[in-house]
Amino acid sequence: MKLSRRPLAALAVVALLLPGLRAFAQTSSSSSADEFEQDDSKPKPKSDKSEETTANPEAPAEPVAPTRRAPAAAPATPKPASDNPYVPFAPPISPLGIDVPNASIHFGLLAQPQLEVAGGPDASLTSKNLFLRRIRFMVSGTLYKYFEFFFDTDYPNLFKNDSADTMAGTYKNAPGLSIQDAYITFKPLGDLIKVDAGFMLPPGPHNGLESAAKLYSTDYFVNIFRRSIFNDSDPLGSAGQSPVGRDLGVQLRLLVLGGHLEARAGVFQGIRNNPVPASTGVIAEVGDYNIFRLAGRVQVNLLDAEPGFFYQGTYHGTKKIFSFGGFYDFQSQQAPITTYKYYGGDAILDLPLGPGIVTAQADIVRWNDEIISEMPVPTNTAYMAQAGYLIAPIMLSPFVQYERLVAPNIANPDPTMSGTVADPTNPSENRYSGGLSFWPYGHNMNLKVLGAHVTRNPAPHAFNQINLQWQLYFF
Repeated sequence: MKLSRRPLAALAVVALLLPGLRAFAQTSSSSSADEFEQDDSKPKPKSDKSEETTANPEAPAEPVAPTRRAPAAAPATPKPASDNPYVPFAPPISPLGIDVPNASIHFGLLAQPQLEVAGGPDASLTSKNLFLRRIRFMVSGTLYKYFEFFFDTDYPNLFKNDSADTMAGTYKNAPGLSIQDAYITFKPLGDLIKVDAGFMLPPGPHNGLESAAKLYSTDYFVNIFRRSIFNDSDPLGSAGQSPVGRDLGVQLRLLVLGGHLEARAGVFQGIRNNPVPASTGVIAEVGDYNIFRLAGRVQVNLLDAEPGFFYQGTYHGTKKIFSFGGFYDFQSQQAPITTYKYYGGDAILDLPLGPGIVTAQADIVRWNDEIISEMPVPTNTAYMAQAGYLIAPIMLSPFVQYERLVAPNIANPDPTMSGTVADPTNPSENRYSGGLSFWPYGHNMNLKVLGAHVTRNPAPHAFNQINLQWQLYFF
């Protein structure tokens, strides 16, 4: 039978084109796999190549068009290991609260049961007290992204038998429930600019601006808030239910230069003068016409910044702190009221070192003793220092403290004697202290003990004091 040439020629062309078409189909399949993510949980269809190989295992592999391989992904950079040697038994507790769009509210508690055994400078034996040094309920929150608020109450020294610190008529109800802080914050540019308004701590020394729940020792330095050795009055007219350095006002906070420079400046209520009633030859005057109290602080952070309202006595290695600061707090008055002044400088170091964390801070402050006086006001100076080391493997911090209060002498009351003598109403004082802190859960739960040897001039003799404190805190 004679075959036509045209059909034979067509079959030959198809045979020649088949390998190219098959290669094109394989190349298209490979590209689509690179462009789209596949679900590995589903079975993948077999490629044409695998089907043909199965059907004809001896068939030679057909050439595949070369494809460009995606560049190899760079290996993931491993996260640097933390250089913080301190690891508590559990991480800090998350705040208890409610968060909704554009608002949040959180709650916290601070409890500090304490045992105190103390002697006296002019009496024998020792007093012994079991009491709550602080019991605070705290509330904070946010509104939109620009506003914050903070509020807490305190019943300090609850059930402490101390006649100098009693307001309710009996020793075991001193000094009463009080509002400790109550302020709102506007932060239009985050930590860069903040404005606080309400009842708060004015700019002052670093130790005085630390949170009572995050101190290194059992308490603040004695002379940070104390203005009288014999009672709890302060030069701004507060006594008994003392605000412990707080005042009502408005404050601006700045954190610039990448967090290396912090500034605080505020206007506060201070002491207000009394009205003057009309009398013969005297024109009546309204009260409260005097200017407000002004305070400011500047801090240089050589390492990490402290952007919060409250500083900390130690950050337990979560921050590297090496900072210097200074402050000035005053209220100018008209005669016969003298001008109130309170000023000083401070430094703090809190860094991981070896198998633990070294912490040290020092404050030097000066103040006049009383704002209401017709006489020249003497100036007191206090030197305060603290140093310790947290041994991370055992979570213990041995530490030492020293405080020196230098009060001015007065003229010798003995007319037959010249020179000056120590003022019995404003004595000088030295405090030599040492202690130990156990940090199983950081600031959330810890135990601290402090022993102090105190000398005063003038005073009949020295005395000792021991404080043992257990803290429970979450916020």
